[in-house]
Amino acid sequence: MLYKDALIGDYGPHFRGQAFKVDTEIVCVVPRQVEARKGNRELLRELVQGLGGNCDECRNCPVGNGG
Repeated sequence: MLYKDALIGDYGPHFRGQAFKVDTEIVCVVPRQVEARKGNRELLRELVQGLGGNCDECRNCPVGNGG
């Protein structure tokens, strides 16, 4: 999944997203409302950057694609 897709999760109205490392890859769980909720995209980009990733390299992710 590295540099291509994100998992879309619906964990309630307070879920803002999560990014974590599995082996050498970064996995992102993105809420369906990532574009509608102010600050979600920026938060996820910061989480990925903190893990050594770059959202601009993920073309099919709603965070990387338009972020």
